[in-house]
Amino acid sequence: MIEIIDDLPQHIEEAIELGSSSGIIFDKIKKVCIGGMGGSSIGGELLITLSQKYSTIPFSIIRDYTPPEYIDKKTLLVIVSYSGNTEETISFFEQAKGKTDNILCVSSNGILEDQAKKENIPLVSIPKGYPPRGAIAYLFFPVLEILRRSKIINIKVEDIQETKKILMKNKDTAKAWAEEVSGKVKEKLPVIYSIFDYKAVARRWSTQINENAKSLAHWAVFSELDHNEIVGWSNPKEILKRTFIFILRDRNGDKGVNRRIEITSELIKEFSGEIMSVYAEGNSLLSRNFSLIQKGDYLSIFLAKAYKLDPLPVERIQELKRRLAE
Repeated sequence: MIEIIDDLPQHIEEAIELGSSSGIIFDKIKKVCIGGMGGSSIGGELLITLSQKYSTIPFSIIRDYTPPEYIDKKTLLVIVSYSGNTEETISFFEQAKGKTDNILCVSSNGILEDQAKKENIPLVSIPKGYPPRGAIAYLFFPVLEILRRSKIINIKVEDIQETKKILMKNKDTAKAWAEEVSGKVKEKLPVIYSIFDYKAVARRWSTQINENAKSLAHWAVFSELDHNEIVGWSNPKEILKRTFIFILRDRNGDKGVNRRIEITSELIKEFSGEIMSVYAEGNSLLSRNFSLIQKGDYLSIFLAKAYKLDPLPVERIQELKRRLAE
């Protein structure tokens, strides 16, 4: 698994080429709705983050069997399933495809790929052989490139280039940081807090720790958590003391948000374990998000090593699927 994270810059380059060489362009789109689950859905969360800065139309992501009623002829449906067989995503696809002719499928195999080819639906076929959570570049960047070329997301090519450079530059330091910090996090409950721009990354950190380190984790976002969760830092006291809080943030972020983070930290530190700020790097929103994803992915792998576990198998998910198929 660690080699997959090491190769992320190369994967991004290959994934951008998949998007650009597809020749897929969409026109007159008024909204974007993404359907996906688990590791296949994180790209959709990142697209929503980027859309709030680089797009003038609304984006949504649905992690469910049933599509929303607001899908219409001017909606772009992006259907993402790495395996091509995700139960919820296939159900979503089958129910939603009659609502619009603007559909993009992303998959490496399975029912989704077969149906897209059979029905001549635009398809990006991505490389096989990865766990879905390890295919983040292939699940995200082809879609981003198609949306950029379609002028739906007005992101700069330079932002993508910066992202690759930062990931290559930071690889060794991110790895060393993750190895050191994993020893502190072992036998603790990781709590990932983030500023709003890194909401998708906070979820990614939590789910990577779930699947790779086989550990529970929790995530929430400033400043919403200051309207409810902050009150919960009282009980159960023994468990709260065994937390390790990460705050994903910018070094030169909004002064109001920074002040909120500092005051929140002061109010809960008596009840929590260690609190650590983790700072994004880069100029663009894209590069800053991926600089944090890199750190979180490495952390989850080294935490698995600390627990003496293989990060690759997800046995409970496989057993769940087996029982559902009975």
